[in-house]
Amino acid sequence: MPMKYLLLLLIAFLPIPLLSHNDDDNMIISDQQSTYTYMMENNKVVVKENQDVTYICARNLQPVTFYRFYDMNSEITKIRVKGVKASSPRYETYTKENIFYDDSKVCHLSLRFKDKNEVGTVTYEKKYNDVCGFSFVNILENHFIKNKTIRIIVPRWMEIDIIENNFDSGINKSVIVDPKSGDTIYTYHLENQEAYRSEDFMPDYMLAFPNIQIVPRKAVINKRTEEYFYSFEHMYRWCKSKADMTVNDHTVIAELAKEITKESGTDADKINALLNWVQNNIRYVAFEYGIQGFKPDEAQAVVRKKYGDCKGMSNLLKCLLLAEGFDARLVWINTTESGREWTLPIPSADHMICALNYNGGFHFLDPTVKFMPFGEIAYPIQGKMAMVEDGDRYLMLRTPSFPPFHNRTRLESEYVVDGGKLAGESQWSFGGEPKYAMISSIRYASKTDADIYLKNWLKSNNPADSILEMDIQGVETGSKGLSISYKDLRPSCVRSFSDELYIDPDVFKDFSMLAVDTLKRKNDYAFPFSQSLQSHIRLIIPEGYRVKDIPPNMEIETDDYQFSIRYIVSDDSVLYHKEITIKKTMLPKSNFRRWNADIAMLRNAYLRQITLEKI
Repeated sequence: MPMKYLLLLLIAFLPIPLLSHNDDDNMIISDQQSTYTYMMENNKVVVKENQDVTYICARNLQPVTFYRFYDMNSEITKIRVKGVKASSPRYETYTKENIFYDDSKVCHLSLRFKDKNEVGTVTYEKKYNDVCGFSFVNILENHFIKNKTIRIIVPRWMEIDIIENNFDSGINKSVIVDPKSGDTIYTYHLENQEAYRSEDFMPDYMLAFPNIQIVPRKAVINKRTEEYFYSFEHMYRWCKSKADMTVNDHTVIAELAKEITKESGTDADKINALLNWVQNNIRYVAFEYGIQGFKPDEAQAVVRKKYGDCKGMSNLLKCLLLAEGFDARLVWINTTESGREWTLPIPSADHMICALNYNGGFHFLDPTVKFMPFGEIAYPIQGKMAMVEDGDRYLMLRTPSFPPFHNRTRLESEYVVDGGKLAGESQWSFGGEPKYAMISSIRYASKTDADIYLKNWLKSNNPADSILEMDIQGVETGSKGLSISYKDLRPSCVRSFSDELYIDPDVFKDFSMLAVDTLKRKNDYAFPFSQSLQSHIRLIIPEGYRVKDIPPNMEIETDDYQFSIRYIVSDDSVLYHKEITIKKTMLPKSNFRRWNADIAMLRNAYLRQITLEKI
């Protein structure tokens, strides 16, 4: 998560265009038939999935990798290939960054085409042994789809809900009831569907692309009704049952908590110490598949391995807080990235955090966000409904929200004109998400590398400029703010001609290169967080000069963002004030042209200079 925020900082400050990549499709899926059938086996509901996927080699002869995931509650019962040569299927543990998970597996094979227009078909069968594990049907594929049909067959003894997300007119749906069996058959058909394309800063898949969510409600098994996600109570019991599978060694964790808090004087100090220890000593690794997508790892295992996902890290923090006598709870929550909200009892939470019942209210702690102190909350979980464990019951609470200014980046500078350059002192200050990202980039680099990185960034692609006496405050754990102060000499900002000086007060020109390539970009653009960037730059008018020309002010404001540049002239100085505010994090494709026009106006405003003339 912090890396995404760091990337946004770099984009805001450096000239990196928003380009997207769209390679020609080498392979086409000419036909795909996918059928999901609810069945009864040994007095238990299972779901059987059957797929036939036919590929055609359209252009270059390159291998195609076919893969499907499974876990401890599902199994791949058949996979075979016709028409082309293929490697033998491999069944392996799913890994990420060389960290293995004991639950999620992947089956994959490679199709080897020899000729253009050659056709190969993969037949695949999978069984979901836990009906609750069948909750999502993918519609898009990594290749262009010529024809695809999805069927969901529901017997009369089974009740489900189907939620269709992001459907368009290109997906045709029909629902029929088989007169003989009484089965309800949901059929979805689509043609000529573009391949799924991954782009930087795109919305979550569930928010951007067509997909089907399946919610099992209840089944009648041997005249007995089995309820699944029929209410929020059922959903909570199911989620908590996975969390309760975790066996924590509270003796070991209590000893660790005592060691961490040995120098803490107050309860608030203890809370910060425990939160910061998990943030800074446990490596966060995201994980979504299988039972491990719901069951936290044991607290002592997370400590031993020194890595964990959000569930393992939150469970560890909860155990540490409990050991010190605090009332800590696990929390299931949907992030802003997922775009989901709990209007239906669907176990859709894509994140777990910890709640602390302290001083008469609940405080939300996310141990996956490094350098975030107690009292702050990460943007992706602000303003979201949170399901907080409360024994056999649950609490539905909404997390607090902060305005864009909470995620602030502010520059204050004062310059004089000295020998054909601007000379002065400057200070950057950071709050919220930009602060977490900047501290991470500083803390996880060597002192030499951090110094080089920061000076290059502060020069903003002007190698002739100099950054001197740089001082960084607030990188320590639990800091409420971060500041970077320095002296700067900027010959890049001054031009002279005859008796006139042309001053460019802003070397950073934030967002000037953030135009969207509307020909290549396929998806909406998702900023990781709302934010406020401000610059207050004071130019002291040199003796013997006066202001001849000041650029006009610029003000652009929409419901989504605001760009503002203003100049204020006094007897001895010119104040340049810039403010960029991202109010909403989603920039839809329909607004790209307006955004590009406004970016062009911002860029044009950056090109205009202050003109001073000799008296």
